[in-house]
Amino acid sequence: MRRRPSSKLPLLIIMIVIIVLVIMMIRVLSGFGDEDPVDIVEAFYQYEQEGDFGSAWELFHPMIQERFSKNGYVTERSHIYMSHYGVETFSFKLSEAEEVQNWKMAEDEDKIPTAFRIEVQQTFNSKFGTFTVVQEVYVVKVEEEWVIVWEFD
Repeated sequence: MRRRPSSKLPLLIIMIVIIVLVIMMIRVLSGFGDEDPVDIVEAFYQYEQEGDFGSAWELFHPMIQERFSKNGYVTERSHIYMSHYGVETFSFKLSEAEEVQNWKMAEDEDKIPTAFRIEVQQTFNSKFGTFTVVQEVYVVKVEEEWVIVWEFD
Protein backbone atom coordinates (compact mmCIF):
# COMPACT_ATOMS: atom_id res chain seq x y z
CA MET A 1 0.00 0.00 0.00
CA ARG A 2 1.12 3.44 -0.86
CA ARG A 3 0.85 6.05 1.72
CA ARG A 4 -0.31 9.48 0.66
CA PRO A 5 1.51 12.49 1.96
CA SER A 6 -0.66 13.84 4.76
CA SER A 7 -1.94 17.37 4.53
CA LYS A 8 -1.02 19.65 7.39
CA LEU A 9 -3.91 22.01 6.62
CA PRO A 10 -6.53 20.37 8.94
CA LEU A 11 -4.04 20.38 11.82
CA LEU A 12 -3.23 24.05 11.18
CA ILE A 13 -6.93 24.99 11.14
CA ILE A 14 -7.56 23.14 14.39
CA MET A 15 -4.61 24.90 16.06
CA ILE A 16 -5.81 28.32 14.89
CA VAL A 17 -9.32 27.63 16.22
CA ILE A 18 -7.90 26.55 19.58
CA ILE A 19 -5.72 29.67 19.82
CA VAL A 20 -8.67 31.94 18.98
CA LEU A 21 -10.86 30.21 21.59
CA VAL A 22 -8.16 30.56 24.26
CA ILE A 23 -7.77 34.28 23.49
CA MET A 24 -11.54 34.79 23.67
CA MET A 25 -11.74 32.98 27.01
CA ILE A 26 -8.91 35.07 28.45
CA ARG A 27 -10.65 38.27 27.37
CA VAL A 28 -13.96 37.23 28.88
CA LEU A 29 -12.47 36.03 32.15
CA SER A 30 -10.17 39.03 32.59
CA GLY A 31 -12.90 41.56 31.88
CA PHE A 32 -11.05 42.85 28.83
CA GLY A 33 -13.18 45.37 27.01
CA ASP A 34 -15.33 46.23 30.04
CA GLU A 35 -16.13 49.90 30.04
CA ASP A 36 -15.13 51.92 33.04
CA PRO A 37 -16.54 55.29 34.17
CA VAL A 38 -14.06 57.30 32.09
CA ASP A 39 -14.93 55.27 28.97
CA ILE A 40 -18.63 56.11 29.26
CA VAL A 41 -17.94 59.84 29.74
CA GLU A 42 -15.56 59.74 26.78
CA ALA A 43 -18.26 58.10 24.63
CA PHE A 44 -20.82 60.70 25.77
CA TYR A 45 -18.67 63.67 24.77
CA GLN A 46 -17.59 62.03 21.51
CA TYR A 47 -21.26 61.72 20.59
CA GLU A 48 -21.78 65.36 21.49
CA GLN A 49 -18.69 66.40 19.49
CA GLU A 50 -20.25 64.73 16.45
CA GLY A 51 -23.62 66.38 17.09
CA ASP A 52 -25.19 63.00 17.91
CA PHE A 53 -27.04 64.28 20.97
CA GLY A 54 -29.60 61.46 20.82
CA SER A 55 -26.92 58.81 21.36
CA ALA A 56 -25.42 60.93 24.15
CA TRP A 57 -28.85 61.13 25.84
CA GLU A 58 -29.06 57.31 25.81
CA LEU A 59 -26.07 57.23 28.21
CA PHE A 60 -27.91 59.22 30.90
CA HIS A 61 -29.20 57.81 34.17
CA PRO A 62 -32.99 57.29 34.10
CA MET A 63 -33.41 60.25 36.52
CA ILE A 64 -31.73 62.55 33.99
CA GLN A 65 -33.80 61.08 31.17
CA GLU A 66 -36.91 61.97 33.21
CA ARG A 67 -35.70 65.57 33.58
CA PHE A 68 -34.99 65.97 29.86
CA SER A 69 -37.00 64.30 27.12
CA LYS A 70 -34.79 62.96 24.36
CA ASN A 71 -36.25 65.35 21.80
CA GLY A 72 -35.98 68.31 24.17
CA TYR A 73 -32.37 67.48 25.03
CA VAL A 74 -31.34 67.09 21.38
CA THR A 75 -33.02 70.37 20.43
CA GLU A 76 -31.63 72.34 23.35
CA ARG A 77 -28.07 71.01 23.14
CA SER A 78 -27.74 71.64 19.42
CA HIS A 79 -29.28 75.11 19.88
CA ILE A 80 -26.80 76.00 22.64
CA TYR A 81 -23.76 74.90 20.63
CA MET A 82 -24.72 76.19 17.22
CA SER A 83 -26.85 79.25 17.97
CA HIS A 84 -25.48 80.57 21.25
CA TYR A 85 -21.84 79.53 21.01
CA GLY A 86 -21.61 79.68 17.23
CA VAL A 87 -19.71 76.39 17.01
CA GLU A 88 -20.31 73.00 15.47
CA THR A 89 -17.92 71.03 17.67
CA PHE A 90 -15.47 71.32 20.55
CA SER A 91 -12.49 69.59 22.10
CA PHE A 92 -12.56 68.07 25.57
CA LYS A 93 -10.31 66.69 28.30
CA LEU A 94 -11.28 64.32 31.10
CA SER A 95 -9.75 63.91 34.54
CA GLU A 96 -9.21 60.57 36.20
CA ALA A 97 -12.27 59.08 37.90
CA GLU A 98 -12.52 59.80 41.62
CA GLU A 99 -14.74 57.52 43.73
CA VAL A 100 -17.40 59.30 45.80
CA GLN A 101 -19.46 57.57 48.51
CA ASN A 102 -23.12 58.37 49.34
CA TRP A 103 -23.47 60.93 46.57
CA LYS A 104 -26.74 62.74 45.80
CA MET A 105 -27.75 64.14 42.42
CA ALA A 106 -29.95 66.74 44.15
CA GLU A 107 -31.04 67.55 47.69
CA ASP A 108 -34.41 65.84 47.24
CA GLU A 109 -32.97 62.64 45.69
CA ASP A 110 -31.83 59.44 47.39
CA LYS A 111 -28.15 58.84 48.05
CA ILE A 112 -26.27 56.75 45.52
CA PRO A 113 -23.86 54.45 47.43
CA THR A 114 -20.96 54.75 44.98
CA ALA A 115 -20.41 57.23 42.17
CA PHE A 116 -17.37 58.31 40.20
CA ARG A 117 -16.67 62.01 39.65
CA ILE A 118 -14.92 63.04 36.45
CA GLU A 119 -14.09 66.64 35.60
CA VAL A 120 -14.76 67.53 31.98
CA GLN A 121 -13.20 70.53 30.27
CA GLN A 122 -14.87 71.45 26.99
CA THR A 123 -13.04 74.02 24.86
CA PHE A 124 -14.99 75.96 22.26
CA ASN A 125 -13.45 78.05 19.49
CA SER A 126 -16.40 80.32 18.84
CA LYS A 127 -17.20 83.57 17.10
CA PHE A 128 -16.81 85.14 20.56
CA GLY A 129 -13.33 83.73 21.10
CA THR A 130 -12.01 80.60 22.75
CA PHE A 131 -13.49 79.59 26.07
CA THR A 132 -13.58 76.52 28.30
CA VAL A 133 -16.54 75.12 30.21
CA VAL A 134 -15.69 72.95 33.22
CA GLN A 135 -18.28 70.53 34.58
CA GLU A 136 -18.18 67.69 37.07
CA VAL A 137 -19.87 64.61 35.65
CA TYR A 138 -20.81 61.61 37.75
CA VAL A 139 -21.02 57.99 36.62
CA VAL A 140 -22.97 55.29 38.44
CA LYS A 141 -24.00 51.72 37.70
CA VAL A 142 -27.64 50.96 36.99
CA GLU A 143 -28.48 47.33 36.22
CA GLU A 144 -24.81 46.54 35.51
CA GLU A 145 -24.47 49.45 33.04
CA TRP A 146 -22.49 52.64 33.60
CA VAL A 147 -24.64 55.75 33.14
CA ILE A 148 -24.04 59.49 33.42
CA VAL A 149 -25.56 61.72 36.08
CA TRP A 150 -25.25 65.46 36.60
CA GLU A 151 -25.47 67.24 39.92
CA PHE A 152 -28.33 69.69 40.40
CA ASP A 153 -28.43 72.11 43.35
